Amino acid sequence: MKNRTKKRNSHQFKWVMAALVVLFLFPVPAVVYCADPGEADAGTWRYNPEGKPDPFKPFIKIVEKEKSAGETPDTQLIEEQAVFLPPLRRFAVDEFRLTGIVLAGNKRIAMVETPEGKRYILRRGAYIGINRGKVIKILSDSVVVLEKIKDFEGNINTERVILTLRKNGGNS
Repeated sequence: MKNRTKKRNSHQFKWVMAALVVLFLFPVPAVVYCADPGEADAGTWRYNPEGKPDPFKPFIKIVEKEKSAGETPDTQLIEEQAVFLPPLRRFAVDEFRLTGIVLAGNKRIAMVETPEGKRYILRRGAYIGINRGKVIKILSDSVVVLEKIKDFEGNINTERVILTLRKNGGNS
């Protein structure tokens, strides 16, 4: 009885293998239905880009300002940067709140909070504030920022602003 089942299975196996060989050696050409490009089918939808924005163009336009005769490249650069300020340079230094300081060996990192409630990390040498103040020291309980402020006469004065860490999370 065992011999009969083996013969039946081997016989079926041979036919399946033969059919697969024939299919791979002599493939049947596929019938492809194509629409005639000259005819417009009522049920076919086509994309029309007229009046729509191009998704591959940037949505922010960069406008180059023409230089006047008395304008130097430095003043033009400062005016262009005023439009795209980083988050730490959008507020005055006094408006920031020092929320934490991490001391890890020689490296010190401070965390400040903006009036909007967003938090940012400060390291020594980072720029903060409208007047482009520079972080010169991070102490265990405060951060010292050096600002260069230009007065109405055109003189540049340096001013130290100290952000202190508030004890017990107080808001005062």
